[in-house]
Amino acid sequence: ISGELKSRKLATLAATAPQVIATGNIGCMVQLADGAGVPVVHTVELLDWATGGPKPPKMEPFSP
Repeated sequence: ISGELKSRKLATLAATAPQVIATGNIGCMVQLADGAGVPVVHTVELLDWATGGPKPPKMEPFSP
C-alpha cells in the first residue's frame, strides 16, 4: 500500500514541478526523498529558515 501511495504522490508532485517539498510527517519525508528530485524538508525546518534560522542542509544548493 505504501509503495502505491508513494507512486501516486510522486506523480502528482512531478506534475506540479515544485522547487521544494515540505512535510510534517517523517515517514513521508523518507519516502518522498527517494524519487522526488527536489529537496524534501520538515515543515519546521522551512519555517525556521524563513524566520531567520539556518538554511536546512538539504536545501544548500537551493537559491530562492
